[in-house]
Amino acid sequence: MMLEHLFRPFAIKSLDMACRIVMPPMATNFATSEGLVSEQQIAYYTARAKGGVGYIHVEHTGILDQGKSSPFMLMISTDRHTESLSRLIQAVHQAGCKIVVQINHAGRQTSAAVTGHPIVGPSPVSCPTRNETPQELSAAQIQELVQAFAAAAGRVKRAGADGVEVHMAHGYLLCSFLSPFSNKRTDEYGGDLKRRVRFPVEALKAVRQEVGPDFPVICRLSADEYVPGGLAIEESMEIAAMLAAEGADALHVSACNAASGFLNHPPYYVEEGVFLHLARAIKAKVRIPVIAVGRVRRPQMADKVIAEGGADLVSMGRALLADPDLPQKAREGHFDQIIPCLSCNNCIKTLRAGQVRCTVNPQTGNEGRFKLTRAARPKKVWVIGGGPGGLKAADIAARRGHSVTLFEKSDQLGGRMRLAGIPPHKEVFLEFLDYLVRRAREAGVELKTDTECTAQMLSSGRPEALILATGALPAHPDIPGLAAGLALSVDQALDAPLESLGQNLLVLGGGGVGAEVADYLSQKGKKVTVVEMLDAVAADLVGHLKHYLTLRLKDQGVSLLTSTKVKEVGPGFAVVEDPSGTRRLTGFDGLILALGAKPDQRPLEDLQKQEIETIVIGDARQARGVMEALSEAEEAALAI
Repeated sequence: MMLEHLFRPFAIKSLDMACRIVMPPMATNFATSEGLVSEQQIAYYTARAKGGVGYIHVEHTGILDQGKSSPFMLMISTDRHTESLSRLIQAVHQAGCKIVVQINHAGRQTSAAVTGHPIVGPSPVSCPTRNETPQELSAAQIQELVQAFAAAAGRVKRAGADGVEVHMAHGYLLCSFLSPFSNKRTDEYGGDLKRRVRFPVEALKAVRQEVGPDFPVICRLSADEYVPGGLAIEESMEIAAMLAAEGADALHVSACNAASGFLNHPPYYVEEGVFLHLARAIKAKVRIPVIAVGRVRRPQMADKVIAEGGADLVSMGRALLADPDLPQKAREGHFDQIIPCLSCNNCIKTLRAGQVRCTVNPQTGNEGRFKLTRAARPKKVWVIGGGPGGLKAADIAARRGHSVTLFEKSDQLGGRMRLAGIPPHKEVFLEFLDYLVRRAREAGVELKTDTECTAQMLSSGRPEALILATGALPAHPDIPGLAAGLALSVDQALDAPLESLGQNLLVLGGGGVGAEVADYLSQKGKKVTVVEMLDAVAADLVGHLKHYLTLRLKDQGVSLLTSTKVKEVGPGFAVVEDPSGTRRLTGFDGLILALGAKPDQRPLEDLQKQEIETIVIGDARQARGVMEALSEAEEAALAI
């Protein structure tokens, strides 16, 4: 399939590009505590520059300490930051790619603990996701911020960038002035649209004056904030026209603010291309280029958007975290070699915990550490376990020149990931599993299913190195009455014929796994009750997934008993305890345990007797998730 439109040249003034895929600004937390560029950051952006993207938007970059969104936000508030940023820009240019820097002030969507200053906004109204009330900016303070945006843009230009993007989206400072959701002022900077747009327009005009007429200036908008009383597309179309008239060279059309953050990074429960209609509406209103965004995972969709006139360029953010080489692979028609993004939002979860990582690509954020090189001496390597960790380890080891055999005791490859793709909307996991199997085969790995690796095989075959990726076993808690065979594990429930499960089912454990199996079974017509000791179900999932999964369970009539402990079970009943006391639940003809997992290290004792170099990875090491398994798999394969 040739993509006729995606690789037609395009330009925003002097910002010319050979590909219509752009990398949007995505926070990484890779900067230093002073907001300076790190080597890790340079390696991360350079990898994507080499992958064939049209141009790169650098993550939102702070114009003042007062507007920092996180302790490790990239900054452009001083000349020292200009010098630092120039290093990144030069590296991206040397990789053959153009680069635009987004400048931002977080406004009320940060905290004084981060900024070291009182937080500010258009009105003394706190963000619904924060507990701090911002100070209302005076007209004089607004003018100081106008000049701060201009000064930051000037530094961006002096650093050597190919353009600047002014962040007016996602509930940050300029967006909060545009939106009646956050702007309750009655002076010249609040009220009707003409007054609400005044500060952003003044900032845009000051930026334009600072950088000159020929330097590309892009504005990013939340065309729909998806909150009651917030910006909607009708007003945003008028805002777009005003910005175009005042000197914007292109518009980057996004959506949401912090209060609607569950949709800001659309997870797999949300349709692909969810915000494309917003870009189409804006494009019909203006004559300047428009950039679309919104869970665009596949280059085929991006090409279709451009072909149909819905946008001039398409942002593919998380897809480029998953595979920085996506544009080049698409150009060459190698679609089956693209690492598929799961839209699982572990990238957001890891960002909030520290630094951004990707479930399906261990190299994201580790570009300087995980480098695929040929082994100094090829070895005979065995991998025990055909789940995602085992497949990844086998693939990397084989591509390094080792002779690799993978043993899987079941008749199918994939391990628990094969079952993880069964619940609704999780088919993307099976797409990724197919990719892993295909890569291992292409690398020359000998894949043996229906084969359990025994001590005798190890003695006779004698590998030089062994990777243990046997996964995890369901945890079996010590609950009174829980006799052998009374309950099914989640794996058994997902793998069993539906008619064998009964009609009224009790799921013990409402974490992400238990909630997903309840979603699956209730969608299949089962009556499901979930018992969870915490005060919410799916609490271990990132907020986007938790939001949609909880809504699905409630819409499907699943009974959610939170803050509830199981005291005893038996055939058809369970005794539970919640804050109101102890009670007996009855009428169940099926019990499913979703109370965690434990490493399956049963083969380890035999391996240790053989004195073979052995590395344990993934759930066999500690029961966690796919991301950890793949990261440890790559690390193990690179160490042999």
